[in-house]
Amino acid sequence: MSLNTYEIYANIDLSIYAGEWVAMIAGAVVAHGKNVKELLKQAKEKHPGKTPFIAKVPSKEILIW
Repeated sequence: MSLNTYEIYANIDLSIYAGEWVAMIAGAVVAHGKNVKELLKQAKEKHPGKTPFIAKVPSKEILIW
C-alpha cells in the first residue's frame, strides 16, 4: 500500500459502502461487498495484474467524519 493510496482512502467519502469491504485501484473503487474473498476475486478479474487496496468501511453507527 502506498501512502498515496491511503491518503485517497482516508479523504474520500465511502459512506455509501458503510459496513462493506472495498477494493480500490488507482484511487477508484473497483469492487465492494460483505465477503472479502469474493471482493478480491472480483477485483483481480476486473484488473488482472493489479494489486488492489482492500479496506473495511466502518458501519454508519461508528462512522466519523
